[in-house]
Amino acid sequence: MTFRRLLRSVSGFSIAEVATALTVSSIVAGAAMPAVQDYIRQARQERAVSDTHTIALALSRLEGDVIGQQAHQRGWATFDILVSKGEPPALGAGGDQTWIQPAGAKVGSLDDQLVTNAVGYTTNPPRQSTWIRGWHGPYIENGIPVDPWGNRYAVNIRALADGTSCTIVISAGANGQIETPFTGVAITPGGDDVVALMSGVR
Repeated sequence: MTFRRLLRSVSGFSIAEVATALTVSSIVAGAAMPAVQDYIRQARQERAVSDTHTIALALSRLEGDVIGQQAHQRGWATFDILVSKGEPPALGAGGDQTWIQPAGAKVGSLDDQLVTNAVGYTTNPPRQSTWIRGWHGPYIENGIPVDPWGNRYAVNIRALADGTSCTIVISAGANGQIETPFTGVAITPGGDDVVALMSGVR
């Protein structure tokens, strides 16, 4: 047996075979990449839709449980906007600066309201009727995540308190820019924003 044959029998593959396999693998990976990227985009979008609806539902439950306590010193009615952890998104066309860095507005934490009751809602209020329960959370387990692109979720909670416009939970979407008005009687998401309607004008 020659040295070359011995080397091939030990290694299993020749250099040419390895090079061919690598070339084919690269071509297959390159062809699959767009499909993988589309899958990732779709998965992020679906998670943002799910998260916004979960937050909206949790806030609706909170509203029902602490009705009559909203005017508490740190209750949700004292805030203009509630936000999760995460980076403030950028401002896009049609958006409102109040979503980003509200000048003079009061910003509260969604986790404080929905997860920890750091605001101090009464948990067993005097029952004026059979359906007032007080804070009965956590309404979302394990805290509220950042959106799939690393930005924060936000809620224009002032609208729920005064009933003058639609209350929405919003993510800035893939482009990281808020393009939806802060107030409005008929909210249509701007750009690629992901929005869940919590309440309309009363």
